[in-house]
Amino acid sequence: MLDLAVMLRTDLGTVIREVERLARAGVLALRRTSAGRVVTRDTGSPLYEPLARLIMLTFGPAAVVAEEFGNLPSVREVHLFGAWAQRYADVPGEPPVDVEVLVIGHTAPEVAFDAAQEAAARLGLPVHPVVRAPARWRDDTDPFLREIRASTLFQVHPSPPRPLE
Repeated sequence: MLDLAVMLRTDLGTVIREVERLARAGVLALRRTSAGRVVTRDTGSPLYEPLARLIMLTFGPAAVVAEEFGNLPSVREVHLFGAWAQRYADVPGEPPVDVEVLVIGHTAPEVAFDAAQEAAARLGLPVHPVVRAPARWRDDTDPFLREIRASTLFQVHPSPPRPLE
């Protein structure tokens, strides 16, 4: 729980209270060990999947990457690709072990790397940025970029337009 408090940038007491509430609701499992209390998810709970989805959409990689990369100078677009983009597109699969970010703009790679380090610290997952100038992104001769274009992309900046109701 201390790791959660550090990652969420909040105090340990708040984390303990919220974890205990979620354990009473059957969303998390809490057990005591010699090292302290260990928290695990209870995937058998009917609440687990909807809550996990809500948390992912609200506080997950898309939100963090949008905040960390969206304000960089000369950034036109930011997308997730790879496993996280697939999860946001409801493609089932194993939980991703890293976050892959495509940055389109005239941003220096070291600036994007600094943003990736900040995002990684917040998410507790490695974040790998790929930075390309708009003209290079449109160029179809790079096999790596063709592979990214052919995969699932999830735009996080600027915010994708929402359908009108």
